[in-house]
Amino acid sequence: MMLKSIRTMIALLMSGALAWVPSTVLAQAYPSKPVRMVVGFAAGGPADIIARALGQRLAVHLGQAVVVENRPGADANIAMEVVARAAPDGYTLLAGQSGLSINPSLYSKVAFDTLKDFAPITLVGEATNFVVVHPSVPVNNLKEFIDYAKANPGKLNYASTSSPTHLATEMLNQMAGVNIVRIPYKGAAPAIPALLAGEVQFMVSSLGTLLPQVRANKVRALAVTGARRSSLAPDVPTVDEAGIPGYSATTWYGIAAPAGTPRPIIDRLNAEFRKILGEPEIKAQLLAQSIEASPTTPEEFGEFIRADMAKWQKVVKASGARVD
Repeated sequence: MMLKSIRTMIALLMSGALAWVPSTVLAQAYPSKPVRMVVGFAAGGPADIIARALGQRLAVHLGQAVVVENRPGADANIAMEVVARAAPDGYTLLAGQSGLSINPSLYSKVAFDTLKDFAPITLVGEATNFVVVHPSVPVNNLKEFIDYAKANPGKLNYASTSSPTHLATEMLNQMAGVNIVRIPYKGAAPAIPALLAGEVQFMVSSLGTLLPQVRANKVRALAVTGARRSSLAPDVPTVDEAGIPGYSATTWYGIAAPAGTPRPIIDRLNAEFRKILGEPEIKAQLLAQSIEASPTTPEEFGEFIRADMAKWQKVVKASGARVD
């Protein structure tokens, strides 16, 4: 009887040990295979450029390949659903942006819950955007554009490349009292040729992406959407300065994993990304996209997302921009 009891106790202890071992072993062994980083937009746009820059360095830090996978469509909802439904093992990451906090209030149906289905890892940084027009539009500044748009209601189109720029434009529409028609695209890469061809007349998109077109005089910059002027275009006023007081809208970028990813893996990834975002070359690459590297803890990033969700819920409600 005593021998049987001893064997039972040993079995129970062993089962407890085995229940404890997997997460520890997983964390110590991670990563043992390539990591997938999912982007919700087409190749060539700012989200893709940022993901590839970070992915290349993450591969070096982890000692494993990092594969950037573009899953454009539905304003990044497809990519976010893919990550939300992926195994929480650290091998699928979301190279996300503001859509993670905007889309649940903007779209009537999304197949994920931002706060329940994702584990925040770190904020990458925030980017200001250019407000630009095609040269065929007879205006030289934002005030002239607003007057022109009011005189031609519903006759101007804007390229919508993501939910952040969609709502940034809708907020501008609302605050300026104009009506510019939205034409959706699967990212900045396909939208810019449409703008250059005059298929759309107006666009709000990443300063880094549009800067070459502005410098080549292929489009006309009217303003930047941040609270401050950009060092990349110091002569271009903010929207606030140009005639819409109180306006400010940026696009943020960050990294997240599926909810339930073991905390040791989240901490490992956070530590590696913080190192990467401190590298001079990466800082320079991000600055070229008008982003100042701003790494955070997972908890800080989570709070950032919650606050951003609350902000844009108000914009969606006030503008009536909700998409069925």
